[in-house]
Amino acid sequence: MGRRSDGVPEHGGVKRVLLLAAACNPFRGSDCAVGWHRALETAKYFDTWVICSASDRADIQRYLREKGEIPRLHFCFVNATRLDELLKYIQPFFYTHFLDYHLWQRRAFKLARQLHQQLKFDLTHQVSLVGFREPSFLWKLDAPFVWGPVGGTQNYPWRFLYQAGLSGVLLEGLRTVVNFCQFRFSPRVRLAARKAACVLAANPDIQQNFWKIHGVKTEILLDIGLEEIPKRETSNRILSNPLRLLWSGDLKHHKALNLLLQALALLPPELSFELKILGKGPLESRWKQLARRLGVAHRCRWEGWLPYDQALEQYAWADILVFTSLRETTGSVVLEALGHGVPVICLDHQGVKYLVTDECGVKIPVTTPEKVILGLKDAITDLAHDPERINALSRGAVARAQRFLWSLNGKYMAGIYRAAMENRRASIIKSPVSLMKRYAPY
Repeated sequence: MGRRSDGVPEHGGVKRVLLLAAACNPFRGSDCAVGWHRALETAKYFDTWVICSASDRADIQRYLREKGEIPRLHFCFVNATRLDELLKYIQPFFYTHFLDYHLWQRRAFKLARQLHQQLKFDLTHQVSLVGFREPSFLWKLDAPFVWGPVGGTQNYPWRFLYQAGLSGVLLEGLRTVVNFCQFRFSPRVRLAARKAACVLAANPDIQQNFWKIHGVKTEILLDIGLEEIPKRETSNRILSNPLRLLWSGDLKHHKALNLLLQALALLPPELSFELKILGKGPLESRWKQLARRLGVAHRCRWEGWLPYDQALEQYAWADILVFTSLRETTGSVVLEALGHGVPVICLDHQGVKYLVTDECGVKIPVTTPEKVILGLKDAITDLAHDPERINALSRGAVARAQRFLWSLNGKYMAGIYRAAMENRRASIIKSPVSLMKRYAPY
């Protein structure tokens, strides 16, 4: 074991990286999976410390007991406070989540500063729960700071507000105003963007927003990934009868399940289908009533939230995933579906428009609610009558998903880290390194 010039011990000359992952769990999906896999990938290249929430402590420790310790990976936990417990009871009120997260960020930075004094990290990175409005304070440390992939700048399309009801208009309208103001005028956002050695944008739209508003160049990196591509036969999938449709997400305004329900009511009577709905939320009762009123309730199965491993099993059941979100950075269920060889019908906007191609899905232009509903109806009808196309899209889905494995993502990030540690702009790694030529975020 050698020593650095500042006297801190080195482990075989390997650099030290500190990750801030408020969501990090080996047994859960979405943001928790993002934090976990970024930690695993970083530890392949660097000595890695991860600051995460104490709510994930039990699952992480159970995983390490069952699977064994992971070389060069260390976890530190930020405990909850009494205020955190109080905020859980008022979560329905707008933005209490962000207040909770902001307070957590402050406690996490206090711990990060203590660790940095002991270990002298070569780089820091905020890796999960990276909506733009709550950047961490890690840029204050004397080490290069990487931020992202950042999301959250996208807004609810205003032409769809009347379909959301009064509560939807208030919530999404207020969020749009807050987004506009915070992204442009928040000192924390501006400082984090300008102090960071590298800002990663989750999709090209967000990249354009950072350049237009803050004059900051960003790298593009998908904010989600896949551990592996499940081994299954996709070349001759037999189209089930009835057609099996899968929808997954929070039952909230921006997920827009109502658009799909209205489209299903317009399908030809002879087209047999079944819809599985995974998720819970405040609009469940309203949308169940809508399904009954439209005459499609008997075709819908409301499954609620399933354990992560059981949720993944639903892709083996499905012929098509329908993704109707009107406001989403990307959509982890879309990438999961592609990895399982399930074609996707989605809206042609925001992050998903770059993730889904004509080889793996069907994209509906986001114009008006009426046209989107008709577009969903036509897409489902066309695919129901063309099993060969579903098979072709299934093969295309697997091919598309191969580009977004965490292992590739990790190699790309290692290059970003090394460039930042050497005080170089991360963009110079794009062309000289052969790996960067092979790996494109989209």
